[in-house]
Amino acid sequence: MKILTLENIRGLIRDFMIESHRTEEELRAEIDKYAPLARDEVKRENLDELYDEMRIRHGVLIETGAALVAPGFKPWFDATRRRNTDWFYWERYRTQLAQSGFPGPVLEAMNEKTNRVIELCGDPQGDAPFDRRGMVMGDVQAGKTGNYTALVSKAADVGYKVIIIIAGIHENLRSQTQTRIDEGLIGRNSDVSRLENVRDDGRVGVGLINPSREPSAMTTRQADFRKGQADQRIPLVNMEKEPIVFVIKKNASVLRNFLTWLKAFNLTHGGGTINQPMILIDDEADNASINVAKGPEAVSRINGQIRDLLNLFSKSSYVAFTATPFANIFIDPDLHHEEAGRDLFPEHFLIALDRPGNYYGAEKVFLGDPEDETERPTRDIEDNEPHLPLKMPKGHQVRDLPESLMTAIRTFIVAGAIRDLRKQRDKHHSMLVNVSHLTSVQTDVANLIRHRLNESIRPALNLHCSLSPEQAEANAELKAMREVFEKEYADAGVEWHNVLPLLDKVAERAAVYEVNSKSGEKLEYPEVKDAENDQVTAIAVGGYSLSRGLTLEGLTISYFLRNSKAYDTLLQMARWFGYRPDYEDLCRVWIKDEARRWYSHIAEASEELRQDLRYMAASGASPRDFGLRVQRHPSALEVTARNKAGSGQEVIVDVSLSRSRIETTVIHDNDPGDEAEENRQAAIRLHGRLADHPSKMDGESKLFEAVPSAIVKDYLQDFRNHSDAERTQTEPVIRYIEEREDENLDEWDVVFVGSEKADAATWGGFGFPLRIQGRTPASRADGKVVATSRRFSSRGVVRFGMAKEALALVRNEANNEGTKNIADSAYLARRSRPILAIHVIALLDKDTGALLDEPPVTAWTIGFPTSRKKGKTVSYQVNTIWWQQNRGEIDEEVGEALDREE
Repeated sequence: MKILTLENIRGLIRDFMIESHRTEEELRAEIDKYAPLARDEVKRENLDELYDEMRIRHGVLIETGAALVAPGFKPWFDATRRRNTDWFYWERYRTQLAQSGFPGPVLEAMNEKTNRVIELCGDPQGDAPFDRRGMVMGDVQAGKTGNYTALVSKAADVGYKVIIIIAGIHENLRSQTQTRIDEGLIGRNSDVSRLENVRDDGRVGVGLINPSREPSAMTTRQADFRKGQADQRIPLVNMEKEPIVFVIKKNASVLRNFLTWLKAFNLTHGGGTINQPMILIDDEADNASINVAKGPEAVSRINGQIRDLLNLFSKSSYVAFTATPFANIFIDPDLHHEEAGRDLFPEHFLIALDRPGNYYGAEKVFLGDPEDETERPTRDIEDNEPHLPLKMPKGHQVRDLPESLMTAIRTFIVAGAIRDLRKQRDKHHSMLVNVSHLTSVQTDVANLIRHRLNESIRPALNLHCSLSPEQAEANAELKAMREVFEKEYADAGVEWHNVLPLLDKVAERAAVYEVNSKSGEKLEYPEVKDAENDQVTAIAVGGYSLSRGLTLEGLTISYFLRNSKAYDTLLQMARWFGYRPDYEDLCRVWIKDEARRWYSHIAEASEELRQDLRYMAASGASPRDFGLRVQRHPSALEVTARNKAGSGQEVIVDVSLSRSRIETTVIHDNDPGDEAEENRQAAIRLHGRLADHPSKMDGESKLFEAVPSAIVKDYLQDFRNHSDAERTQTEPVIRYIEEREDENLDEWDVVFVGSEKADAATWGGFGFPLRIQGRTPASRADGKVVATSRRFSSRGVVRFGMAKEALALVRNEANNEGTKNIADSAYLARRSRPILAIHVIALLDKDTGALLDEPPVTAWTIGFPTSRKKGKTVSYQVNTIWWQQNRGEIDEEVGEALDREE
């Protein structure tokens, strides 16, 4: 009997998901169970959409993540200890999260994650002193503050008496963190004195659930730890009953005052340490905490102060939180300064938090097949000159806005109307505009946006939104809005005639905020109890404050115009990552093509970093082993040059190619020389040498298995590698192969990669019509072709030749981790033979996308399986000018921000 409507099934599935943690398979099976009972109007696609909705809303894919632990650790957080602990603070925070709508599976995952971190910290109730140092690696905007709020809540429950959270380098970030800690741990507005007669006695968040216990807040939302107040503070020893909480800026003068007070009033009589157990959370630990001083004995100020702070306590646990751990992993674990002591390398544990399935991150925004780039939510900025040049001199005045920015603003307004139609009127709605670190430029841009809103957009919408669509579109502004809707949101499930009347209301409530240390404007997102008065629709214009830490609620549209190539700087600027329930499909990012290509490369490098950590964790490796592995990974060519660039001398970089993919990212063009033709002939000769070997077609690709390594080496010698393709230098790669032929590089799979697109061009150079891949190059100049997103190949090309069982294992692991775009390193970990993939590429016009009437070019990819040989690396010779040009220095804004704060 077909009796169930779609809403009936949605209700049943919602109850099913709330009961306990569910896997994707369980969710799918439950939906399929009700399918035979569904009414005729409920189609299969409706059930598929319901599956996606519930999977995203309930985060069924969250996993605890991999952990690397140094040997010799004695566990203390056993079942008995857990059972006997009074979990007052954690249960209170957990209740708050549940009441705010956190699904049960998400809370369970958070519980498991934070238990894992706590058990790797020191035992605060034990007699022995300890100094534990670890790191938690998450994702940008992936709930990091919530995770460490849960962590310090549990730390308070297990016996830590001093909780120190070092937040960002700006006061607005520190204040935001203080507010979150007030609500999640302290339970009281820290700005309100206990003696004040205010509503609810100043209780907030968890304090409204159970106010019977309360930590002491030694900083407030308005005030960091200040020198003038230091002498009046009560010594820690007098406040031992409940924990004492400090939320301080990562600022040299604040840390100096804090250290002075701790030393003056809290040291044990006759001793040089403080006896209370302390946990220190270092938020954004890759920023300012790293020792950037030059010279083996030099220590930068903030780095030295954090080390001094840890050394003051006889029992200390240091937990670094970051989404960009590259700099932290490169800290020398053996460096010991006579006064400052050990550096901040996470020597005891390193945990990677796997992202939940409803996380909107780099993988979804930037990764995918190069042939399907139109599916991505990114939009190119091509018209920023002359108003917003990438390099802006001080004193630059912005006189007008690029049309692309105006299009982004219109998209923001249209997206807001669609969210209203989706009954999200009570949710905050934000747009990010990050075009320069110069506050004067931010002021100009904010004022120009206000002017455009007030002088053209709002009046036009006010006059025309109540008209019919045909009448409204006689106005140029409404016509532009309609064009935005058709281009971006025609498939959003709403009709233009329903969107049109709401545009006026969205634009009317939109406010422009200039978010920097000089503007004095504060962007805050209150709890929405009354949608009319509490909901915030914000266009946030800023620089560094928008680049780290600050969360923009309901971020839908981003306009990003920056030229940094530093991995950590770029990723931290990506405020558009996060959780986008029920509006992920509306999100768009305007960005320069070069920056988008770098983000794609970073996303892939980060995913491979996570894969490496998982495999090393499974083999029992330590953080030291992982640090060495990362430094010897090919990606190190982009991430380690931070303080090495500038001299122009040749340097030798040692990397390991075990379980790594390398490929030609820069190749010779058809003109002016004959290198491109030589490379086509090299591919043809390779195919000819394989004529006597058995082959098979895998889709449109031709595969040869168990090919002798001599044939592969001959091809590499034949191929004319471009000097700008650093990782595919011929001699180092051949040397690596020869050193491992006796291990697992003696037989290869060789594949000539074909395109699966039915309308792809064909090429007969191999004696049969190969359907070849089409690529739009990032650039063509000076006789070279540069790959878009730093690769000519598609993701997953290294899977060719793998056994079905091995492929199934990789895909099952990816499903369990919630990964749609499987990293190549995941395939390589399961490969038994190396693979050489030959790419014959039809070049497309960058502006029109049309196939160019010229011969194809050739490139190659090599995927190496895991090598067990210790210490064997490849030595690449790299010019440090290349470092400087291709990887970039520390973003100049970071230095300016630090100087300004200190």
